[in-house]
Formats: sequence, structure tokens, C-alpha cells
Amino acid sequence: MKTRFVKLALLSAALFAAAPAFAQSVDDKIKSLEQELTQLKDQQIEMKKEATAAAAALPTFSYRPGNGLNIEAADKSWGFRATIESHFRMYFNEGQDQYERTNGEIEARRFRPGFFYCIDNCLWEIESTWDLDGFGGNSLFQRAVVHFHAENLNPFLPTIDFGADVSTSAGGTIRQGSSAIGTQADYDLMSRNNGFNTGSSGFGVVFNWDDRSLSGIGIPGRISRFQLAYAMPGKGSDNTFTFTDRRDLVAFLGIDPFSQVKNKWLSGLKFEMGWWYCAVDDRAVASNSCNRSRVRENENGANSQTTIYDTGTIIGAGRQNYVNFGFQYTVGPYRLRAIAGNMRYNGGNNTPCCNQNFKGDPQANVFLIAHDIFVWSPKGFLTGSAQTPGSILFGTHFERDNFACNNCPANINNGQFHRERVLLREWDLWYWVAPAMSVGVNFIWYDASNLTAGPGATAQNQIFTKANGRPGGGGDWVNVILNWRYTF
Repeated sequence: MKTRFVKLALLSAALFAAAPAFAQSVDDKIKSLEQELTQLKDQQIEMKKEATAAAAALPTFSYRPGNGLNIEAADKSWGFRATIESHFRMYFNEGQDQYERTNGEIEARRFRPGFFYCIDNCLWEIESTWDLDGFGGNSLFQRAVVHFHAENLNPFLPTIDFGADVSTSAGGTIRQGSSAIGTQADYDLMSRNNGFNTGSSGFGVVFNWDDRSLSGIGIPGRISRFQLAYAMPGKGSDNTFTFTDRRDLVAFLGIDPFSQVKNKWLSGLKFEMGWWYCAVDDRAVASNSCNRSRVRENENGANSQTTIYDTGTIIGAGRQNYVNFGFQYTVGPYRLRAIAGNMRYNGGNNTPCCNQNFKGDPQANVFLIAHDIFVWSPKGFLTGSAQTPGSILFGTHFERDNFACNNCPANINNGQFHRERVLLREWDLWYWVAPAMSVGVNFIWYDASNLTAGPGATAQNQIFTKANGRPGGGGDWVNVILNWRYTF
């Protein structure tokens, strides 16, 4: 019995002696496992950081109707944007169908892919645009311009544009509003059909100061654009540029004097003034340079527009000036636009290079007033936008163009440039099917009087089929345009 007790005591002593060692071993293993777990967590966190960084380093892709497809580097160092402006029309023109005035004609007014490349945090931007109106029948290279955003280096510096067909604002920015979202069928007749055309020139350089605050001089508004341009006379049809040693000069100023005022009745005011100067070079053969004065209908596209008034390309050497004033007022869904412009040629007495004897000074002026209003959208009465499907936009426009030529010789269109007048009355209705996609109708009533019997008289025969119309005199006619337009 005593021996058994002794053995039990020795065993107990051994166990008590081994317990601390065993406990220490367990603690060591637990600590080791905890360390391994911490290392795994750290590795997992590091892997997540690396994955996040890798994802952040990838370019971002985005698309918004009207703004196109955008690809942009994660660090904003470069970017690419692609757009397509498409605008298809069906015409119903009053007049004789043997003169290309057939009802139901479908035409691509605009089909223009555009590509924009941003380099070095968009310090440099390259624009390449194609004018594919007509799907191959009239495929044109439209624009290749480099934009140097010097304002990114210093806010007082301008954006400098240089290249082929640089964009100028001589004709004003509110004369149509926007071909993508505006109501008006096209630019005013004066702007669209003469040298300054739709705001493009030949090869040149343009300086733009855009969106500059006036708060520093105590005016609660901004300069929307101040522009100075130096370029060759504009682009002709079929992408024919006017290569000449004479140049266009353009100056433009747009001001929103109350844009920073939190008052809806004042913040929508806008004023602008543009000046375009062209030294006519009758060696230049491009048909849309500044060596003529003409008005054509808005319908039937560039190749088959009916000419209402045309001096012909015998303006001769001299100087052409165009001055444009514009006013715009926007409040809620309503917008009022008004422009007034005057174009004048100083032809001089002789043009030795072409043996012309041009003593007259043709001049023309335009006045346009327009009303646009969103009348309905799913949000309710008097609401809507170009990005809201179901929006309805209504517009009315009135335009008057006058032409005269003082002391024009008889050999210039039979000397019959005197008090010519063209009126355009227009009603427009648009419905937005989807963001940046709309369908609409333009109802246009023309009224012309005292027209020339020179160039354009033949074209007048295309129009004046009614009893009150006669070539060399005047008359009125109505055209209707059905539209589909979408900006990708």
C-alpha cells in the first residue's frame, strides 16, 4: 500500500513538472498561427491594393448620347473621343419637278464622324472630322485642326487652333443655336451661302478665350468667347480650298453679363458681335470664297439648292466686310434669339488681273428673330430637354434678307441689283425619341420680290409656278422638311 502511494506521488510530481512545458508549447504554436494569419492578412491586403491599382491604371470607357464614346487614361494623361452627327431629311418642295424639286427626296444633310485625341493631359487636342454627306457621292474631308490649350498653363492664355478649316465665329453662335438640338431648319440664308459660310475658314490660326469670368472687374458674368482669327478665305464646294496670299481676319466677342447672378430672369442674357474681313482674290477659283454674294434655299442640300439671288463670281478684287450682332435671352423652357448682319463689298474701279470693270459696291443685310420653347415632357407642361425622351420643342422664325448694288454697270447681271428682298417664315416642331435623337418637321414659307433677271433667273423658273410668281419679279412658295437626327 505504501509502495503504491509512493508511485502515485511520483507520477503526480512528474505531471506537475511537465505541465508548464506543455503549456509553453501550446502558447508557442498559437503565437505562430497568429503570426501566419497576420502575414496572410497583410498579403491579402497587398494583393487587393495591387489589384485596385491595376484596375485604376486601366483606361476608362464611357458613352453618353450626344457626346460619343470616350476613352480616357486613368491619370488623365491622354484621351480619345469619337462622335457621329447624323441628320437625314425628306423634302417636299413647291415648284417644277424637272428642276430637281421632286417631292419625297431623301437626303443626308449631315453625316459627320469626328475624332478627338487628347495628349499630355489634354494640353494638346487633335481634331479630325469627315463630311460624308451623300454616302460617297460627295465624301469630303472636313477638318484637321490641332488645338493647343495654353489656358492649361496659364488661365490668361487662349486656346490656339491651327490647321485645315479652322472654325471661326464671324457669323455668330446664336444664328441657328445648334444643328443637333435647335429648332431652326438651317443657318440664316446670308450666313450659309457666302464666304464666312457656317463659321469655317481655310488654313489658318485662331485664338480663343473661352468661358472667362468677369467678376474681377465687378461684372457678375463671363466672356463666353473672345476670338481672333487669321486664315485664308474659306473652303469651297467639294473640299476645294482657296489657296491665296490674301487672308481672312475675324474678330468675335460673346458676353453673358449676368451668368453668375442667381436670378433666372437675368442669368439667361447673352450678347455677341462678330466681324469678318476678306480681301478678295479673283485668282482663287473656289466657289465658296468671298468673291460673290448669293442666297439659296435651305432645302435640297449643298449640290441642288435653288439659287434665289446671285451676283455671280465677278465681284472682282476688293474688300468684303461682314458685321454681325446677336442677342439671346433664355428663361426656363423659352429662348429668344435675334441677329442682324450687314455684308458689303468695296469693289474698286478696276481688276487688272481679269480685265473686269467693276465699279459697284454690292451689299446685303439680314435680320432674324426666333422663338423656341419646350412645351411638354414627361415631367410636365413647359419642361423638357434634348436629353429627356418625350420632350416636345416648338419654334417660330422670321428672317428678312435685302440686297442692293449701287452704281453697278450693265455688264454685271444686267444691272438689275436693286432692292431685292427675300422673306423666310418658318414653323418647327420636334419630338425627342431618345437622348440626343429627335424627329421633326419644318414648315418654311418663302416670299421674294424684285429679284434679278441675271444669274438666278433660270433657278427662279424652278420655283415660280404659281400665278403670282414670275422670273425677274417675285413670288412666294412653301417647302416642308421631315427630319431625323441623332448625335452618337
